[in-house]
Amino acid sequence: MSIKIKLFSAVLAISGAAFLLLKPAYVNGAPASQITPPALLANPINNIQSGSMIYTLSDKTKLTQLALDTEVEMDITGVINRVSVKQKFTNPSNDYVEGVYVFPLPEDSAIDHLKMHIGNRTIEGQIQTRKQARSTYKKAKKSGKKATLVEQQRPNMFTTNVANIAPGESVIVQIEYQQSVQLDNNQFSIRFPTTVGQRYIPGKPIATQQSPTGTMPNTHRVKDASKITPPILDDVDRAISIGIKLKAGFDIDDISSAYHDIQVTKFDQLTQYIELKEGKTQANRDFEISWRAKATSMPKIALFTQQKDQDHYLMLMATPQSKQQLQNDYTPREVIFIIDSSGSMSGASMIQAKQALNKAVNRLKPTDRFNIIDFDSGFESFYDSALPALDLTKKMANRFTQSLQADGGTEPIDAVKFAFGSRDMDSDNYLRQVIFITDGQVGNEDEVLNTVRQSIDDDKLFTIGIGSAPNSFFMTKMASYGNGAFTYIGDINEVEEKMNTLFAKLESPALTDIAIEFPPQVNAHQANDVIGDLYSGEVISAVFKINALPNSLSVSGKNSENIFNQTIQLDKANNAKGLDVLWARRKIEKLMDEYRSQHRRIDQEPIKQAITQIALDHHLVSDFTSLVAVDITSTKPANKSTKTQAVANQVKAAKTATNADFWMLLGVMIILSAIVLGMRSKK
Repeated sequence: MSIKIKLFSAVLAISGAAFLLLKPAYVNGAPASQITPPALLANPINNIQSGSMIYTLSDKTKLTQLALDTEVEMDITGVINRVSVKQKFTNPSNDYVEGVYVFPLPEDSAIDHLKMHIGNRTIEGQIQTRKQARSTYKKAKKSGKKATLVEQQRPNMFTTNVANIAPGESVIVQIEYQQSVQLDNNQFSIRFPTTVGQRYIPGKPIATQQSPTGTMPNTHRVKDASKITPPILDDVDRAISIGIKLKAGFDIDDISSAYHDIQVTKFDQLTQYIELKEGKTQANRDFEISWRAKATSMPKIALFTQQKDQDHYLMLMATPQSKQQLQNDYTPREVIFIIDSSGSMSGASMIQAKQALNKAVNRLKPTDRFNIIDFDSGFESFYDSALPALDLTKKMANRFTQSLQADGGTEPIDAVKFAFGSRDMDSDNYLRQVIFITDGQVGNEDEVLNTVRQSIDDDKLFTIGIGSAPNSFFMTKMASYGNGAFTYIGDINEVEEKMNTLFAKLESPALTDIAIEFPPQVNAHQANDVIGDLYSGEVISAVFKINALPNSLSVSGKNSENIFNQTIQLDKANNAKGLDVLWARRKIEKLMDEYRSQHRRIDQEPIKQAITQIALDHHLVSDFTSLVAVDITSTKPANKSTKTQAVANQVKAAKTATNADFWMLLGVMIILSAIVLGMRSKK
């Protein structure tokens, strides 16, 4: 072998070794081995680090940027939040394009209106079955008409398609939805997610039709992965403005936003307008606003009613008070902590998670027991079973926690099974609670949720969402299966306050067996069949569809020592709009739980039909219905083709690598090899 060949081989060997050392184990929320599946190698989305929008021409080389501005207007009246989201798509290219944007909304949002604005014209969207709506959209796109399609991919993730945007043209898509205000520990709040985080996609790629805008292939465990993995870029411009008209119905003591600077303008005694201090911000983290009533005007019970056609709807929000202080009754606990240390938790999220876990462990009493389970691509437990919460075991646990590093995939199923299956003979003597700390960025939500539902038994499950854009649907639903609560920690400075609030819930006996009873002549259909356990500071929230309004109703429940019973008069009820939409949304959610629990299509079909009918009756987007708006005129010349473009999301997080890093590194190594060989040749 010549000296040149030996030298070249040595350089390549060094280059390969360097690449292996630098190759990230976890890239953009997924294992490096999954980043370039064969089905997506030709997609330029996977090879771009900056810019926000790309589409592919016949030679698969052209990259362009599609501008997107988002305007959010909220109208909060009492506990009902009516929201308008306007997405302005602007095409700066010389081609007719189709924009595809994957975006988040609150997990309890009920989308019921769609409008497409083209210049001075407005086209109203129509509700159709999902299959029919997609067919309507495709026909309009093919015929050169402007069209918009809004589909639900997850309860908190949606897709907007906009067809045939002309060169230099702007199209505004307006979505309207409704949700109920959250009330916890005398604090009202709403949270608006602004971006979609990178979901971990487990499983082997399958040969099914891929969405051309996804960054991951469909797999046997996440069959729609390409629809829920939009490109996520650090420096893309995603401007958003948020304005809120707040009419709480009582005197407000304080309005605050944890993660954004706001300014408040008071209209009158009961109405205020809140907006971002700078007018706009980047859509890279969740927006949250909260307000408190003055102590003298804090309502203990809020009743709202609505009549629509022959039906009545009633919403109840109440804070039960026991006859004795709940915290005086302490039950020894067995607490199992599950902590996510996957790659998507790197940076600030992992720091927050460790602090939250250490505070939780240090707060335990000597009469309690605990264990810690860490997971990423696999899982590791602090001990085989729960240990007494002594000073020594707490110190050992803190060292275990501090040693955790964020890398690998997000595979929580085995950790969940171990947590619920690690009971021993003494566990029955304790109140058993499982605390799950994660950002929830998984694509196989149903698979994990089914595992929780099948394994949980009588354990209580609490979830702590970490990071700038956690998957709140996933964590809220998990907590509901375990009669627990979801806590969101979006900033390192919140850890102590949020964990103290959670501790108060964990250490207070729950109000269980809650029931709401109507007079015999009233036929009441509750959206959810049961109300979960309540902890300190929580609120009963229930929506009913009834044939007639009664004069009163009663609420009952019990804790370890007291029986709670209260009669509520309806003469103080407030008139409200949109309760029918909230009822339908919660009813669909309940039916979807049943749908997911059935493993045979023959058993799922009647539930699917029921969900579809409720969604059609109430004009709601669901898993089986979509909104579609079509212009009546064709604007694209017949000889012009339409290019499909993916609109990128932005997430406030530590920068991670993409496939471009590989090609950049390989290019550098080849150049170095050529230089060394050239120098050797001259010598």
